[in-house]
Amino acid sequence: MRTENHRNIKVGMAIVLFALASVSLYAQRAGHVRLSVDKTRGSAIELIEHLQEKSGVVISYSSRLCLKDDVRLSQSENTLIGFLNEIFKNCPFAYTELDNRIILRPKSLSEQSFTINGFVVDQKSGERLLGANIYNATREIGTATNFYGFYSLTLPGGETELNASFVGYKTETKRFLLHGDTVINFRLSPNLELPEVSVLGSRMPNMLEGSSFGAMRVSMEQIVDAPALFGEPDLVRGIQMLPGIQSGSEGFSGLYVRGGGPDQNMILLDDVPVYNVGHLLGFFSIFNTDAVSQVSVTKDGFPARYGGRLSSVVDVRMKDGREEEIGGNISLGLLSSSLSLDGPVLKDKSTFAVSFRRTYVDALAAIYQLGEEEKTNYYFFDFNGKINYEFSDRSKLFLSSYWGRDKFYTRYNFRDFEVEVGESGIRDFISINDESNAGWGNFTGALRWNYVVNKRLFSNFTATYSNYRFFIGLKRDEAEGKALTSYEQRYLSGIEDFTLKSDFEFYYAHDYTIRFGASGVLHRFNPGVDIMQTTPGNGKSEETVIEDVRVSGQEYRGYFENEFSFGDRLRGNAGLHAALFLGETTPYWSVEPRLSLRYRLSPRFDLKGTLSRMSQFVHLVGTAGFSLPTDLWLPVSDKIEPMYSDQATLGIDIYFGQRNRYVLSLEGQVKSFENLLAYKESTGFFDYSSTWEDKLTSGRGESAGGELLLQKNSGKLTGWLGYTYAHTNSFFSGLNEGKSFPGRFDRRHDASLFMNYRFNKRFTGSLSWMFGSGNPITLPEEKYYAPQLPFEKTPEYGYSESVKSINNYRMPAFHRLDLGVNFTKKRKRGERTWSFGVINAYGHQNPFLLYFSESEDAPEGSALRDLKQLSLFPFPIPYIKYSFKF
Repeated sequence: MRTENHRNIKVGMAIVLFALASVSLYAQRAGHVRLSVDKTRGSAIELIEHLQEKSGVVISYSSRLCLKDDVRLSQSENTLIGFLNEIFKNCPFAYTELDNRIILRPKSLSEQSFTINGFVVDQKSGERLLGANIYNATREIGTATNFYGFYSLTLPGGETELNASFVGYKTETKRFLLHGDTVINFRLSPNLELPEVSVLGSRMPNMLEGSSFGAMRVSMEQIVDAPALFGEPDLVRGIQMLPGIQSGSEGFSGLYVRGGGPDQNMILLDDVPVYNVGHLLGFFSIFNTDAVSQVSVTKDGFPARYGGRLSSVVDVRMKDGREEEIGGNISLGLLSSSLSLDGPVLKDKSTFAVSFRRTYVDALAAIYQLGEEEKTNYYFFDFNGKINYEFSDRSKLFLSSYWGRDKFYTRYNFRDFEVEVGESGIRDFISINDESNAGWGNFTGALRWNYVVNKRLFSNFTATYSNYRFFIGLKRDEAEGKALTSYEQRYLSGIEDFTLKSDFEFYYAHDYTIRFGASGVLHRFNPGVDIMQTTPGNGKSEETVIEDVRVSGQEYRGYFENEFSFGDRLRGNAGLHAALFLGETTPYWSVEPRLSLRYRLSPRFDLKGTLSRMSQFVHLVGTAGFSLPTDLWLPVSDKIEPMYSDQATLGIDIYFGQRNRYVLSLEGQVKSFENLLAYKESTGFFDYSSTWEDKLTSGRGESAGGELLLQKNSGKLTGWLGYTYAHTNSFFSGLNEGKSFPGRFDRRHDASLFMNYRFNKRFTGSLSWMFGSGNPITLPEEKYYAPQLPFEKTPEYGYSESVKSINNYRMPAFHRLDLGVNFTKKRKRGERTWSFGVINAYGHQNPFLLYFSESEDAPEGSALRDLKQLSLFPFPIPYIKYSFKF
């Protein structure tokens, strides 16, 4: 009996459950079945009653809903829920379907999501802070500002606490009731008590912690405080100390990233490409630190928005200018001085920033060479200018420019020449001489418009202009009998770019951001040579132009990029970059996938990996072992194909110590290059017998290595230790008999150490030490006596050299210790700083170049030679600098 009752209960429960499921299914269908209505306009109550009549479903609603007097439906056919969404379009509601009834109620704040957006800026200067963190600790949701200081974050409504933080600044917290889309701007002040200063090269945090995968933030404070040659702070020199990045030779400003050349770096100054970054033949960079706000370096995991170069992106942002009052900085160094000013133009609307730097080497040389005929002189200058205007909180316009020049000349070989004056027969003497000169420089301009389209869509439109030119001149006067002939040779080359581009960022959710954009560039190249001969004696002048080539090309690029996270462990960036180049008759195109992933194994361990393909449609061809202004920029053509690179990296970041103040990063990378260019063995820079395309041969390259970076990011002592082990090989069928040889930028070991100690608010000390194993160099292995070819009747004999392989030797290792101290004191109207230090403290003779000289101990008739080394700074070089900030 009990068993039968139990069976009856089970059957009854099944019937009830089936009935409830049927009712539920019916109600669900009732709410989502499509129906047609006759009335499309009226009050909310009237339309609800009409829907009840048409659907047969009872609609119950709360009086707290927005019951508007005039509502217009966009269509006469829809689902019941679709019609209700239109009636309560701006009044979020929740609904429950029960039997043949729909119950409507207003959504609570916690059930709704609202978007917060705004900007994060420096409290004192108003400079926008890129990569600042915005975080809601309650829900563990956050984001970061983009490269224009903008952020957008969607959160549930209700009582909300939002934190904004940036390394080196105090965290700011705002508490508010989030009940609708809102704008929240943060103004952060520097953290003077505990100097949480990001060290040079600290990883720019990703996703929840920063704005760009693969990017490394360069601290301008560390650049200014670090020991510097002649007291001149150098941004590029600081970047060269990062793992995987090196200089070509001591004292030069080129960047050689993971086996790539200086042309393979996209160096942007306010979004404008800069083609030469060196002053004084590369001893200083063109970046005046007084004009620079923030810098980031990307050498792997390239986001899809970047393209055009193979090895790295260096993004330099100029200062916008202070909002409250006019201020500036005056710096006096051993070789140059600078002045910068910035401040408001129109209160709360417009600001400006200008800076000027010039060397006085020419003035010092003129004093030293007083009374001498032979003179050598040199100078360089920089000008940076920027102005912006804020139309509203959503719209801002920026105009920025850079102009810099280097000029070198020397007059020598003075001698007297006898000439006849008029028809009187009187003879007199005039002085003639030879002259050499050179000059190079950049001019850039950018017009940018930031516009916040809506709470989730940010846009940036940019028009830029870039012009790089250089020339080399040689003038020689020769006396032939009674005639005086003047010869002049000039080499001119350059590149000019006109660019239009647009970029968009769509913040779909706190864990998903979409970026997309497009750009177009018109390139104009001039790899030409002019030779002019003038003969004043007969009043005629002749000009011969050799290979005056002017080439243009059009480059188009587009990208689509996704930045995402799954939970709190996996974060990534995936995208696609497409490029097209139109030059002569052959179009070139490229599709480049990009992928970066970071997985949090534990709170202290992050695993990371990247894959990227890059293309480049411009080449830099040089003959020296380091980058010079005379290196040629050339476009792809029917004979010269684009360069490509494929790179893969895998690494781990380990955080340890109190507040994770120590970070250890280990990373391995492999990289391949296609269509690299080099001069053929039988030609060179001034070979006029063939066109510039026929002087070149193409090949491929490979690079692999491992990198270590240990950082300490906070406290009185900050700094880092970096080490790189790498191999780079080149393969050219037309060079080295087709055999592989060490790449031009191959360096096996590279190490750097930087430490900065803040003793107190007035006194800081810094130390930097660098080591690099020898760069490859090509040296002859034999010298023999042979006839000089070609000859006509009787051959002339001389010495010839035999080189069996390219880069067959290595220069001695390089290492250098630099020390510096800074004394700062507050004054009534500002802050003054005295900087003292010494470069190459222990006087190591680092190699700049190797050369042969005839051996003094060689037996008579022999051709023995000694291999010697030239060092630029073979002894300690002290420096002193004074600056006043107001």
